[in-house]
Amino acid sequence: MPTLTERKTARPARPAPELIFGDLWEFDPSPETADPKLKSRYDLFIGGKFVAPASGKYFDSINPANEQKLAELALGNAADVDAAYQAAAGAFETVWGRMPGKERGKYLFRIARLLQDRAREFAVAETMDNGKPIRETRDFDVPMAAAHFFYHGGWADKLEYVAPGRRLAPLGV
Repeated sequence: MPTLTERKTARPARPAPELIFGDLWEFDPSPETADPKLKSRYDLFIGGKFVAPASGKYFDSINPANEQKLAELALGNAADVDAAYQAAAGAFETVWGRMPGKERGKYLFRIARLLQDRAREFAVAETMDNGKPIRETRDFDVPMAAAHFFYHGGWADKLEYVAPGRRLAPLGV
């Protein structure tokens, strides 16, 4: 039986084939390298719709990596906070506060799933807005935001077990 050395020398030496993948196997070909499709201007979301700020003022969100403007963001003031509060209080009195916990939980679960569905897009936008490493926004910030909605959505239909015999209801806005 030939020794290991004899087996190695028995075969003719061939150069290793050059591995050329081209663009077949790009490193991490994820949407992190893509433009997150930001709009040029964002208004406030109050009462189920986007509205301009009461002051009419906006401020620029700047990418700290290249100092380029990402978008204009609405600059809310006390009047906008009051409008948001009034809209939330109205929704609480007419719909949200009367809705069973199980139904409220469904809304929270839906928000969590939407965050998960667009997680990479949110992570890229967050990184571009504040300069955090993509790894932090992609692997921690956005998943934890979704996890919080899942957590609270999960509790929404279990509160009756926390205090048997008592009807627990949301406190308000």
